[in-house]
This record gives sequence, C-alpha cells and structure tokens, in this order.
Amino acid sequence: MSQAEPLFSGFPPVNHDTWKSRVLQELKGADYSKIVWKTPEGFALAPWYNRSTSIASPAVPLNRLNNSWNICECIDASQPADAAAAISAAIIGGATAIELHFTDPLQANEDTLRTMLGEVDLATIPIYLSGAFGDTSALLDTLMALDGFSANTGAILLDAAEANPANAVKCPAGFRIMAVSTEKYHASGATITQELAIALAGVSDLLSRATEAGVDATAAASAIEMVFCTGTSHFPELAKLRGFRAMWTQLLAAYGVATEACPAPSIFVRSSQRALSALDPYTNILRLSTEAVSAILGGADTIQLASFDPAGSVSEEFTGRITRNIHHLLREESGLDRVVDPAAGSFYIDTLTATLCREAWTLFQEIEAAGGLKQAETEGMIATMISQASDANRKAINSRKRSLIGINRYAVAPTAEVANAIKAGAPVTVPEFEKLRVRALEHAGKTGSAPRAALWLHGEPAKCFRVAAFTEDFLRCGGFEVTPGVALDLETRSCRSILQDEPDIVVLCWTGEDDMMSLPAILDTMQELQKGTVVIMASKPPENAEAYLKAGLDQFIHLGSDAYASLLSLQHKTGVL
Repeated sequence: MSQAEPLFSGFPPVNHDTWKSRVLQELKGADYSKIVWKTPEGFALAPWYNRSTSIASPAVPLNRLNNSWNICECIDASQPADAAAAISAAIIGGATAIELHFTDPLQANEDTLRTMLGEVDLATIPIYLSGAFGDTSALLDTLMALDGFSANTGAILLDAAEANPANAVKCPAGFRIMAVSTEKYHASGATITQELAIALAGVSDLLSRATEAGVDATAAASAIEMVFCTGTSHFPELAKLRGFRAMWTQLLAAYGVATEACPAPSIFVRSSQRALSALDPYTNILRLSTEAVSAILGGADTIQLASFDPAGSVSEEFTGRITRNIHHLLREESGLDRVVDPAAGSFYIDTLTATLCREAWTLFQEIEAAGGLKQAETEGMIATMISQASDANRKAINSRKRSLIGINRYAVAPTAEVANAIKAGAPVTVPEFEKLRVRALEHAGKTGSAPRAALWLHGEPAKCFRVAAFTEDFLRCGGFEVTPGVALDLETRSCRSILQDEPDIVVLCWTGEDDMMSLPAILDTMQELQKGTVVIMASKPPENAEAYLKAGLDQFIHLGSDAYASLLSLQHKTGVL
C-alpha cells in the first residue's frame, strides 16, 4: 500500500519574493501599501505571511481535552417565578450555563435563589450572577447552602475593584467570586490592544490587593472570571483571546506563580453591542455568528450572545431559539468544539497574536507606571486614550471607510414589524449612524412618506450606473427613498422631466469631462421650476467646486466624503429634522 502524498504536493513551492513580485504585477503600478492593513491599533499587517516573514506567537496554554464552551443565557432575576420558567426553557432549548441578572441587592436571597434554581442541576449547569447584590461573602454562603452548588463552575461577576480578594479563600474549587471585565471599555470604543492592556492592569491591581491582604496569588487568580466582548473584526478578536491567555501566565509569574502551578484563566465572552442594527435584525445573525466563531477559536470558556433583534419586533422565544441555534450550528454542524486551539500554526494569526501581545504589554506597562488601573482612571489616562480611539472609529464609520452592513452600507427597508416596534418607542440602543434612518422612519410615520431623491444620469452608461448605485446606497443609509435613475440630456428642458414627480433631492450622476459647463444654467432652471429643491452631485469636487456651490449646488458626495455629515445636512434641508 503506497503512502499518501502530502497535501498540495502537486504544487510548486512559492517563496515570499516570488509572491510579492506577482502581486506587484497585479497592482499595475499601485503602491504595495494599498493592500497592507493599518489596524486601529496602529500597526501594519501584510496580506500574507509564511515561515520566513511571520512572527512566532507566544505559547498559548490550553490544557483541555476539547474546545467545548458553555452556552450561556442571561435571565432577568427581578421576578423569581418568571425567571424560573425562563431558566427551564433556556436549558431545554440547549443552554448549558445561566446568568442571573439582579437589579436589587435584596433579590439575591436564599428564598428567591431556591425559587429560580430549585429545578436546576447545579453540579452541571454553571451559574453566573451579575448586577446588584449585597455582601459577596454572605451571597457565597447562601449559594453554598443550595444542593449541588459546591461543584458549580460559574462565577459572581462582581467587578474586581469592588470585590474583597480575601473571599478567595472560602471560594469552592471551580467557582469564581470576582470578575475583571473590559465590557464598559469595549462599549466606550476601546481598541483590542487597549482592552488587553486594561484587562492585564485589572488583574494586576487585584493581585496586588490580594497579596497585600495575605492571600496567595494563585488562590486569588483562581477566583477571577475574565469578561471580554468580541466585535466583528474576526481575526483580531480571535487573536485577542489567545494573546490574553499567553500574557496571563507571564503576568502571574511576576507575582511568583510558577508556570506549572498557574491556574488557567476562565474567560467569559459576550457579543459586542457596538454594531448591532436595530433596523436590520437578520443581518445581526451574521454578526453574532462571526463574533461567536472568533470567541470559540480564541478559546472562550463561556459565550453569551445578545438577542439578534434588539428592537423586540419578534417574540423573545423566537429570538432566544435562533440565538442558541448559532451555538448549536457551530458545534454540531461545524464541529468547532473538536480541535483544541485550531488557530495555532497559522502564520497570519500567530503574527497577529504576537504583535497584539507586544503592543498590549507595552501599554499595560504604561498604565502600571501611572500607578495602576484605578489611578490611571482617576487621572483620566484611560478615558483619554479610549476617547481618541473612539473618535477615530467614529470617523471611519461616518466616512464609510469602515463598513457596517445594514447600517452605513447596503441598508434595506425595515420590515413592518421592526418599523412598528421602533415607532412604538422600543427601548433600544441604536448605533449613531443608524439614528439617521430611525429619524427618517419617524418622519415618514408623521408625514406619510420619507424624503425622495431622483437621479439624473448622463455619460457613459456603465460608469453612470456605478455612480448611481453608489448614490442609491449612500442615500438609503440616511433613510431617503431613491427613484430609479433617468438618463437625460444636459439641457435646461430636461429639468422639467427630472422634477415631474417633485423629488426633494436631485442627484446629478454626470460622468462626462465637460458636463460641469452646463451646471449653472441647469441649477437656475431647477430653482425656477421647483424652488427649494436640493441639488447635489455624485462626484469628487473639482478645483473650482466653490463656484458651483455658490451657484446653488448643495454638496458633492463621493467615496471619501463624510457620509454622516452629508446625510444629516440633507435631513435638515428636507424637513426630517
């Protein structure tokens, strides 16, 4: 029996120089930097790495038999009987961990906990507790009184800054009583590097307080639950979790914990809320799936996905089932639980992991030099650096250099159920860019229609249609209706044709070199025929753009323009605001 040939043995090897030479040919004179990604963290990533160009990743310890994860569902604990029913439904539906969220410290008592958890096998279903609760030591005593809880592997998600590290000594093995969370920093716009550095600084602060109180660093580390959020940038989010595991060992070593005695970090991952669309819930299913894959391949122990329908346009039962099914598909059909650290060995991911570790460790040292996380927050260091990152991200979204499908690109009309939920004032967090469409939707509800735009096409058909497609997508993301483009001659008599349906906006999708010569006369004619019509041009501004703006052209829209500012201006001028 012949030995099987190695995979891809039929293809000749390609070295980096050969590959780059071919890429430069394909770029046809364009600079190579065009395909090099400048990450939000500030470092560059090439599109391809191999053995000679990659950076070796630091060791990522994953002492486990498989890559399985807990499917966690968050339950509101304010009504114990309702919570008990919701917990039962979640477990029947496939949840393997439960988070109880309390809004009142008095709710976390033995009676309510028994009501909610009385039918749960606490030895096999990890229980996480979050929100408002009183004395953690007393809560732990209450939990330990529940049958089977001594074997529970969940956590009390109490922020480490508020926790008493001394409670670590009474914590049962496998259960954790304090959390270091980057959730609020992520929500504020922190980059991945900043999240990692803040996580390390949070652990360092806690271990310092623990050792000063006489608690062994190993015991304190074993009582910590790490809480991260994963965004939609797949490879960096994956590398974030791998990088943290690598640096966790390095950090604990600084507190005297030997490598062989180092407890594995327990990582709880929530999906990000930063890019969830309120108007396009079904696109959110794709976002949540991407975020879940990043968390799974990064080695998360517990994953909690948000509802794909933040506006509540469909039933909670349906959204819960679909959200849980994302986990089931990734586990049962994709088999992502079968291979431990499947990302290991990828030159690209190893390089990304190593680079994130280097950048995050440097920033962590800066935070430590400032007196630690608490001091850095008090003095405004953390808020300042996150604000800068958030502003840069906002600019990238507003200019559409960063695409959020269904929000600032490729927006589709919301379903009647979603529209009605929004109009009814559903309590939902809406991304800033999507607020444009929400306002347009509310305006349409009051007036009976949204502002309309008509497209005037002229020039080479193929180029015109590309410009029209860009324009239609641009305006729909602001909640404007766009009628099909009409090809017309550049004559003043054509103005009557483009204005026959009384559009609020006319967009000039002209592509000829000499088209601008006709613009002043056409602008005058349109104002004579329909005063107040907003006329814009889908083109980069020419050198004498100011003259056309003075002649009555409202603005130029193009790939590099600030889409948010342009659409906001158009909403003001068409009565939406």
